[in-house]
Amino acid sequence: MDAKRFFVHVRSQPRAIALVPSHALSNPNGTFLSIRVHSEGHGDTGDNVRIELSIEKVEQTLRNYSPLEIDSIYGCAGILDYQGDTYIFLITRCQYLCDLGELNSRQEPKPIFRVLQVMVLSLTDSIFDSPAYRRMPGAMYDDASQGELDIYGISNPCSQMAHFLENGAFFFSPMFDITRTAQSLRLHTVAANDVRVFDPDTKFQWNNNMLQVFSDYRMHMCGTAARREFDVAGYVTSLIQGSVESFYFTQNMGGPEHTHVNVACYLISRSSSMRSGMRFLTRGVDDEGGVANEVETEVILMTPKLTMSHVQVRGSVPVFWTQEGFQLGSHRVRITRSAKATLPATKRHFADLLDRYKCVNAVNLLKQHSTSSDYGRIEAADPAMIANGAGSSEADLGKFYRMMVDSMELPQALISYTAFDYNTEVKGGRYDRVSTLVRQLAPMLKSYKYFLVDNDSDMVLSFQHGVQRTNCIDCLDRTNLVQSVLSRGVIGEFMVETDILPRYTMDATIDGLAGMWSANGNAISRLYTGTGALRSDVTTSGKSGWAGFFSDASKSLSRLMQNNFQDRGKQNVIDTLLGSGESGMMCRPVVLYDPYEHIIAPQLEQELQRIGRKDTIQVMLCTYNLHGCPYRGEALGTWLAMPRDIRPDFIAIGFQEVVNLDVQSVIAADTANRRVWEQVLTKEINNQYKKSFGNRVDGEYALVSSEQLVGVALLFFAHDSALPRIHNVQMVKHKTGLAGMAGNKGCVAIHMMFDDTSICIVSAHLAAGTTNVNERNSDFHTIRSGTRFRRGRHIDDHDFTFWLGDLNYRVNLPNDQARVLVAQNQLRSLLMYDQLRLQMAAGKVFGGYSEADISFAPTYKYDSGTSNYDTSEKMRVPSWTDRIMHRGNRVRVLAYYRDEVCFSDHKPVLAMMQFDVMSVDKTHKRQIIRKLYSRLHEVDAVTAGSDFGKPRNTVQKLIDMEFQSGSETNSSVQSPNNSSALSLSTLNLPEPSSDLHAWWDDNKANYQGVGLRSTENALPINPFASNVSAINYMNKSSGTITTKIDRQNSQTKLQPANIFDDPFADDADDIPWKPMVPS
Repeated sequence: MDAKRFFVHVRSQPRAIALVPSHALSNPNGTFLSIRVHSEGHGDTGDNVRIELSIEKVEQTLRNYSPLEIDSIYGCAGILDYQGDTYIFLITRCQYLCDLGELNSRQEPKPIFRVLQVMVLSLTDSIFDSPAYRRMPGAMYDDASQGELDIYGISNPCSQMAHFLENGAFFFSPMFDITRTAQSLRLHTVAANDVRVFDPDTKFQWNNNMLQVFSDYRMHMCGTAARREFDVAGYVTSLIQGSVESFYFTQNMGGPEHTHVNVACYLISRSSSMRSGMRFLTRGVDDEGGVANEVETEVILMTPKLTMSHVQVRGSVPVFWTQEGFQLGSHRVRITRSAKATLPATKRHFADLLDRYKCVNAVNLLKQHSTSSDYGRIEAADPAMIANGAGSSEADLGKFYRMMVDSMELPQALISYTAFDYNTEVKGGRYDRVSTLVRQLAPMLKSYKYFLVDNDSDMVLSFQHGVQRTNCIDCLDRTNLVQSVLSRGVIGEFMVETDILPRYTMDATIDGLAGMWSANGNAISRLYTGTGALRSDVTTSGKSGWAGFFSDASKSLSRLMQNNFQDRGKQNVIDTLLGSGESGMMCRPVVLYDPYEHIIAPQLEQELQRIGRKDTIQVMLCTYNLHGCPYRGEALGTWLAMPRDIRPDFIAIGFQEVVNLDVQSVIAADTANRRVWEQVLTKEINNQYKKSFGNRVDGEYALVSSEQLVGVALLFFAHDSALPRIHNVQMVKHKTGLAGMAGNKGCVAIHMMFDDTSICIVSAHLAAGTTNVNERNSDFHTIRSGTRFRRGRHIDDHDFTFWLGDLNYRVNLPNDQARVLVAQNQLRSLLMYDQLRLQMAAGKVFGGYSEADISFAPTYKYDSGTSNYDTSEKMRVPSWTDRIMHRGNRVRVLAYYRDEVCFSDHKPVLAMMQFDVMSVDKTHKRQIIRKLYSRLHEVDAVTAGSDFGKPRNTVQKLIDMEFQSGSETNSSVQSPNNSSALSLSTLNLPEPSSDLHAWWDDNKANYQGVGLRSTENALPINPFASNVSAINYMNKSSGTITTKIDRQNSQTKLQPANIFDDPFADDADDIPWKPMVPS
């Protein structure tokens, strides 16, 4: 069986790549997909790469393309921006594996293919079009060097990413949605009422980030019919990462009719794209609920009469934990967030599981504590463990996990917890002890059932109502063995209950299933660790021998080398492809060029304001330069005191010089001081909360996240009530010292979503020196433009942004004059010489930002540990170096002040602020977006037939702009004088135009003021129409023209545009042409 094939054609000016279905070249009505980068001159901001997609007709426009000298391809795996260029990934070779509909004659084929070779082309440059850049198939990404060179010495920057996609673990199907299980696919098909429309599960569509442009195109720019055609064409390929295994068994039962028993068994593992990565670099959970090494494994058993499917999942312990440093032998884990700060993420993880599978049983295979008293010890020791970085054992992690499950307080019917100390139980090779776990879970497995379909009637006989979620420390060897035993138990029980197979066939099926699970374990282990699974012989046969022992020893040694020395490079490749991590943040976001964005955006904003829920939150921000002084138990006084009527929802504290900025500290990046401050401030903030609110205290504050860049640190705390509303937390660092090479200056920034409002907080330390104003300005702009979060988001790409830090702007006055003004409390006079305010007034820094009125004395420089201004030899001028700036709609500053705590040469500066956040139901939002675009589709269906997606002429765009949401009918718009309705069907509009095909090529008619009141002096819309020469045209107008409707006098006005499109376009109509078929 073959996959859908496409030919690749390219256009040079402007560069575009066309994916042409093989059957379209011989079809008079054939169409193809054109892909190009939208030019900057048409609104590209430079921060985003805008991709323009359009469905073109082969007969009309393929003549402008040339076929690329390659064999046919099997679809597009996505588009990615990397190192300043934009690339498209095309699948050039694949391997047929199996067909899930092979035994069901009533079902359409469901073939699955493995990706073998990927070609990467630039969307802006033809340099990689040459055959010299074709790589030999089968190259593994482990063997690829950075920027692999071709014979001319030129490297393809995406070679490592292409190698990664060729590692044998990526699969696709052109005929069905491979990202969904059989049960999910059936339920989704019923909901969509159309089996031909794909709507992949973004969690398991591993290339979801690379396909986002195509997803937006099909959802926003296509109507229902066009979306169906787009999906059926199969231009884009949804990839899953994981494993696909198959097993077939045919037995001749003898007898006069020579009856045959056919059995097909398939195993499909889908790895989640939410938190994908390598073993020691990706652990635990993230704020969105994604966990490391999360894999959904589906086993499908098919006979000619019945199709049965059973699903299990695995995933890392869903709490915040890491394993740092060189890993050798036993691994110590570190829990990085407190129980209260962890709970929201754990809830999000299980909420997703419950939404997918209805019920969940968490099977924990980690080592268990021997006494129940340890359970309380973990909870009590948790904050201290986080603060001092102490390691904890595997058993501690398991207890913490159990505490999170219990803290969710959900009925046991929804979430249950089963602990099974695997290593203790099977110690000494007693692998048969796993059967005790199967017996323990047997009633639950029976109640959860499985998905079962009658092939003859296509009737669903049973749904699976729950899932076993299994984990160990890596979710590899132990997990795979236990899942294998559970799967064989469920499949065996099903075959016995239904009696669909003879006994011998059952045994052969179970043996085949064991082999598939062994292969699955190896495949998943290679993705996460770089080697095959340990104990694979036990998975297959149930026992281990010397051969297995030596094999495991060899794999363990290989894991040691790869995990400690090679995984970082692989992680960078994964992050780049997924648009996550530091590597993914360096790529510009690739977005769809949407000509209707300016129409939809204001209407969408209006609707969201109507349906959204607003809430006012209060925050405390603090900046403090510690001058490298470690905490030694000094009293913190009223530093973090809270007014009795203001309880901050979150508190952000930015430190500068948390360590001495000497050479050793810059190189070593010691975090010990920060760890101490995390513990001290957690206690101090809650003490101040209790002191201010007394018996009104409700809950407490917890450390959510912290990060450090040499001397700059940012600590983020949140109140219990706010924790569930904070998500998508991400901290990044950016260096500015020594031209970006050193971290003695720079920033730590945090991005978060509070409900559906984006917030960014930046803790910064800018260049020092009284006269180094330009250097400080440069540091600000470097941080502002260079700091990126996931999906390429910048600091200013947030609803609210706050800067806090030692910005180092000084006062431009002699020292003696400045001190006199300070002594006389003439702060307004002194502020007239403040460098920051002068630079802001000149428009050189902090454009769009505000600062509250300063009513406190300068915070720098003091004799360390005192309230005396600098008495050293340098006698520095008192200045407001420590500042807090804000940007956003209606930020209300409740207080802006300094505290008098003394153990540095600075004073801390604090601000209490208040602003509104928005919460919008995501499902409702998606419905509104679809509704707004569907209205445009209705207008387009009337005016442009089925060719939606092509750029439209000026008149049509203006008519679209007249469309109002909420109108009773979309079939007409009001005429300019509102006297009568103008029917779109009577506008007599020509065929829409594209970049290389004008509507006047096909129609010589002179459209003068289409749909408008005719005027004697109106010029034709097309300047090169048959009755208007270019010379006469230029004589009539010094510029060039497009039409614009004047709403005041209902007449056509002429405005400048480009007339030099194609003056010889009409001559091309008579040239016979046939598409070229690549040899």
